[in-house]
Amino acid sequence: MNNIKNLFLVCLLSFGFFTSVFGQLTIKGKVLEQESNTPIPYANIGIINTNNGTISNSDGSFSLKISELNSTKEVLFSAIGFELQSIPIARLIDGEETIIRLKEKITALDEVMISSSSKKYKDEWLGNRKRHLMVQGLMQADSASAGGAMALLIDKKKDFNYVQKAALFITRNTRPEFKVRLRFLNVDKANNNMPGEDLFDESIVIQSSIQRGWLDFDLTQYSYRIPQDSFFLMLEWIIEDKDRIEMYMTTKKYEEENPDRIKKDSISIDGESIAIKEFSSYAPIPIIAFGTTKTKSDLRKYKCYSRSSSFAEWKRTASIISAKVLMSTTNDVIMTENQEETLESKIEKWGEAFIENYNIPGMQLSVSLKSNTLFSKGFGYSDVEKEEKVDSQTRFRIASVTKPMTAAAVMKLASENKLDLDTDVRAYVPSFPEKKHTLTTRQLAGHLGGIRDYYEISIDEVIKNPHFENAIEAISIFKNDTLMSKPGNQYLYSSFGYNLIGAAIEGASGQTYLEYMQDNIWKPLLMFNTYGDIADSTMIHKSKFYYPNEEEAKPYDLSYAHASGGIISTTDDLLRFGNEMLYGGLFKYSF
Repeated sequence: MNNIKNLFLVCLLSFGFFTSVFGQLTIKGKVLEQESNTPIPYANIGIINTNNGTISNSDGSFSLKISELNSTKEVLFSAIGFELQSIPIARLIDGEETIIRLKEKITALDEVMISSSSKKYKDEWLGNRKRHLMVQGLMQADSASAGGAMALLIDKKKDFNYVQKAALFITRNTRPEFKVRLRFLNVDKANNNMPGEDLFDESIVIQSSIQRGWLDFDLTQYSYRIPQDSFFLMLEWIIEDKDRIEMYMTTKKYEEENPDRIKKDSISIDGESIAIKEFSSYAPIPIIAFGTTKTKSDLRKYKCYSRSSSFAEWKRTASIISAKVLMSTTNDVIMTENQEETLESKIEKWGEAFIENYNIPGMQLSVSLKSNTLFSKGFGYSDVEKEEKVDSQTRFRIASVTKPMTAAAVMKLASENKLDLDTDVRAYVPSFPEKKHTLTTRQLAGHLGGIRDYYEISIDEVIKNPHFENAIEAISIFKNDTLMSKPGNQYLYSSFGYNLIGAAIEGASGQTYLEYMQDNIWKPLLMFNTYGDIADSTMIHKSKFYYPNEEEAKPYDLSYAHASGGIISTTDDLLRFGNEMLYGGLFKYSF
């Protein structure tokens, strides 16, 4: 878990807006529509392939510093839906306001025939669907240059031509509100397949105050159709002059005062070395950060570019933006307002959204109300490589959900007078060494036994254990350790404490933990898909397991922790257990 505290904000975009020296040429003015003289907000302004770039503010105003090296070039003025205008810098007066009028772009449309589509509606999310990852995720910091953006290459599937939605993961926002612009660009094949021109004329800007999460764009009203095999999904920071200056000055001050907290590195992509600058995620700097991932598989799978200002050169990035687009086979309306969704369809839709938003390879979802199962379905894959789908029999690790089952077993033994909750646990586990204080099964079940939990400084206690034949053998991992506190005095969550309970169950019942659970808990409740997990098990219907970065997890032996978190099961079996605890009468507890 210590790795989580060391996440970085990665600044791939340069601070071009402020690199010029005071006293150099500054141009300022307003960008207006030619016909109506109304301001054009967020127009792109700058010198091509340089960091001298900006965007106009919401009122059309702009200010741009030009470095001496670029003083003989031309400034480009561009807005979505308007014709590009290029003006030599020599014609722009230093420090005086200039009015730039852009002409609306008139696009001649080909004649089309509208007919009812015979295709069945299907949709699929494309792009990097990963949100900010637990350990490896990095955050794309905002650029102090205006017009900074990231573009993700989307390889479109055949017949999925219509755009329905898009989404961008915001990893960190420290401002009251922020704006992001969404654009679709073609692939410029003449320029090494870089991001090219806009495919559509609408400027789609969304304003939000979320601090972290998916920022959604509903695009159904635009009826966008993309027949090309591939395109770029572009996300652009929209920041007013005053906010950019504040962000730049705060970040610069932090960097000057904390040079040891700034990590500079580089990464190689396709043979090109890309420099990166990383800030601590806890740095007190104003930021609007796009979520990114940078696993090796992501860098192989996706192509992502960034630019530092409006007309700066596009460059490959050292991480992949967490952005996605929902494409469909038709643009037909699927459900009218008069149609009502069933409860089952609502739950299914929630499950599909959950697995999509959290980038889960596969999962089960079961819902019960007063012992009646309302919904049960598998989503995604139990084996991604083989594309084996999750079904009702797919078995997953249930981790600490095991503990209530172990507690139920203790309650059953106690109700049958086979185990005294308040007797020294050594009465049932003589191999557990005598400690300074007596501890009981009741204290262990309430995490009050003083038994330590995992040592977080090493993962070896989890993945490098030998196979144990029973729970009594498994306590050898911790049985000789000193108690963390006097039993009954301090709450200390302890999986090892529940492993000791498993050993007590064995001592009281004369069976191994797994045998007792099978005969007295799982079988009576018809939980036929619940077992103790074993690393080299050949049992069928067992899901493979994956790390958050989608890489397949290496198997390890969980026999050391069957009583605390080493069980595999299904959601249907868990419903059976939960309903028994809430409403059942199979187990009679008289204490």
